[in-house]
Amino acid sequence: MKGIKENYEGHSELYKEHASGQEKEKHASTWLEEGNVSYWLHERMYKTIAPILEVEKGANWLTVGDGRYGKDAGYILKNGGNALATDICDYLLKEGKEKEVIKEYKKENAESLSFNDREFDYVLCKESLHHFPRPFLALYEMLRVARKGVVMIEPYDYDFFDNFWEMTHKLIAILKGSTVFKHHRFEEHSYCYTISRRELEKVAAGLGLRTLAFKGHNFYYEEGVEYAPTTPDSEVFNRVKQKLAERDSQCKRKTRSYSMLIAVIFTEDPSGELQEAMKKEGFEIKTLPQNPHKT
Repeated sequence: MKGIKENYEGHSELYKEHASGQEKEKHASTWLEEGNVSYWLHERMYKTIAPILEVEKGANWLTVGDGRYGKDAGYILKNGGNALATDICDYLLKEGKEKEVIKEYKKENAESLSFNDREFDYVLCKESLHHFPRPFLALYEMLRVARKGVVMIEPYDYDFFDNFWEMTHKLIAILKGSTVFKHHRFEEHSYCYTISRRELEKVAAGLGLRTLAFKGHNFYYEEGVEYAPTTPDSEVFNRVKQKLAERDSQCKRKTRSYSMLIAVIFTEDPSGELQEAMKKEGFEIKTLPQNPHKT
């Protein structure tokens, strides 16, 4: 299909522009520079999977859509896990290995992974699933190769009736005849396919999987965070922290939806130790009902 080809070609071209010696090389280098606000924001997301890394020490991970030097795999490696970084474009993965961010990488299409069933303990897909032209094909592939579970860190498509704030704004928009309230988002080269708890529960139930974990997370971006320092006198850093604190407070009062969803679909029942560790970090463990028609 034309849209699929355009999506993948656009993705490859985007990363090619960021490769060594290319137009956006300077911008790409900020992704690896500790001490800037963008790096801090992404570390904040990575830390949400700390309970799994701590309890499942030495686990074997696959990262999918990890084209920014393999940073996702690099975080896992730094925190006691083993990881293979993959992306459909390997321009920056090659550089990531040269820079010793990662140990190994492989060029892979998320919709058709070359690995055996249950070859990895866990699969991590951070901020990539929403770019894929056929995200559910990729999700089923990730579930196929995962022995213990698939972890997603993705933009959150709020569950409408669970959030008064979203429902109220939608109703106001309808009454005013406004088209400002958008159901659909597009990003460079792709549609932004946000995920919801309800959708993921249905995916799991259809496969006979019963345990999931969910945690809301807020992300705030403004132009220039890649070059702003995380020092006490940094106006950008202080403004970002303030915005995040305000949004976290609103989410706890249920007057706003989280912008991101951390979701884990377990392909085998997690240990009690892991469940307790995740609960302490704010995860909700969701157990789906058994099919009453099966004995």
